[in-house]
Amino acid sequence: MSEKESITTLLTLLESRQSRLTAACKEIADWVDHNGGHPTAMRIRDRLNDIDKDVPSIQHALSSLKPIERPLPKFR
Repeated sequence: MSEKESITTLLTLLESRQSRLTAACKEIADWVDHNGGHPTAMRIRDRLNDIDKDVPSIQHALSSLKPIERPLPKFR
């Protein structure tokens, strides 16, 4: 595996983990909100919104690292 492939794999795994952690935090915020902790739930959601703002940049960076799959030439 080349260095570029290793970095791409690592960053893809980190992005996936970030998505799962964000989903878990949203569930926690919902639970906190349901149990009367509205101000705390709002602070959690504010931090999650900060994380969500970075998603497009992360996805763009990952797509720039992934190799371009060119179609195979067609033979007649």
